Amino acid sequence: MLVGAQEQMRYKGGKGSRKEVDEEEAADCKCECCPPRSTQEQTDYCCRSLFSLPLLKKGQLLRDGLIGCMKEFEGHSCITKHPHFTEYILTESATKAAAHMFSMMSGEEVPDTNKSRRYGTYRLFIASSIGHLGKGIRIRLPSCFVRAVRDRWPSPNYTGFASSELTDI
Repeated sequence: MLVGAQEQMRYKGGKGSRKEVDEEEAADCKCECCPPRSTQEQTDYCCRSLFSLPLLKKGQLLRDGLIGCMKEFEGHSCITKHPHFTEYILTESATKAAAHMFSMMSGEEVPDTNKSRRYGTYRLFIASSIGHLGKGIRIRLPSCFVRAVRDRWPSPNYTGFASSELTDI
């Protein structure tokens, strides 16, 4: 059964009933790029789950946005192998630009570190696939994408996903 942060992988059935997606089914790596299950959080999921499991509004927005960005998705086993990510999102220049845009919009200074590059990449991923979610609205990203970002800009410690009170948009 899904809880809290995995809201995008759940949907409401008819007449007030609620059907839920099994966390292990959602986390089962079908793209061959996810980290080992033993290193994931309970509610992590594979990118392929977005295309095969029922979703709530956030998940639908992410899936539909990804389909729009990656018209030829079927030729790639994982979203991280698609040119949209390898040539646009997971690049040094795109990540720096996203971090600087966040700095300009928020008024916060963004240090030139791997952490700021990871956060810039996560923001760019959401902006390019869904658009701006709004302040405080968060969505858990596929574990294969998070792994690719962490492999590109490593750190000895990671914050991990922080859920918010805003569970759906």
